[in-house]
Amino acid sequence: MKLKQLESFLGDLEQFSNPKVELEQYPTGPHIASRMLYTAENSFGDVSNKVVADFGCGCGTLGAAAALLGAEQVLGIDVDAESLEIASLNAEELELDINFVQCDIRNLELRGQIVDTVIMNPPFGTRKKGADMDFLAVALQVASHAVYSLHKTSTRDHVKRAALRDFGAVSAEVLSELRFDVPQLYKFHKKKEVDIAVDLWRFVPKQK
Repeated sequence: MKLKQLESFLGDLEQFSNPKVELEQYPTGPHIASRMLYTAENSFGDVSNKVVADFGCGCGTLGAAAALLGAEQVLGIDVDAESLEIASLNAEELELDINFVQCDIRNLELRGQIVDTVIMNPPFGTRKKGADMDFLAVALQVASHAVYSLHKTSTRDHVKRAALRDFGAVSAEVLSELRFDVPQLYKFHKKKEVDIAVDLWRFVPKQK
């Protein structure tokens, strides 16, 4: 599947009707989501025929991209029931077979479930300090091949240090710097739209 085609499919997905600020719910736009998964597949072969888990899947955009690129199995995990409902409808609309689980990532126990690749757009940790690192720590425990994640460019040094020193990653590489469009979703947003510089990371976990 070509990049433009993938972006077009993702552009039709429903997004949050009632986003929750405490969960830092922002939609992952089709532009970023398509590039993230296209890179994971075409540069590294980390999607097709792999078991892929979408952490904090929200409305399921990243998981849908993985399924469209031929993942063997996709698992969408989120703490919020409303998001999972939208994600489920999105998967149905595209006729994709995705398994959704309601769970707090920090309490995740994947018994006997071998996940090859974790994909995620975690909370940036602006409302709840350290939320981004909680996601990364669990992702590196769960994934056997790779973790793809978006983090604010301003936290680059911190993310790299934590991944390599604290969470046992074998490597931590910024694949590209992207612009994350944050639409005016919440009352405290003064501007119609804000662009945030984010890094697309690929982490390799230590072999289990």
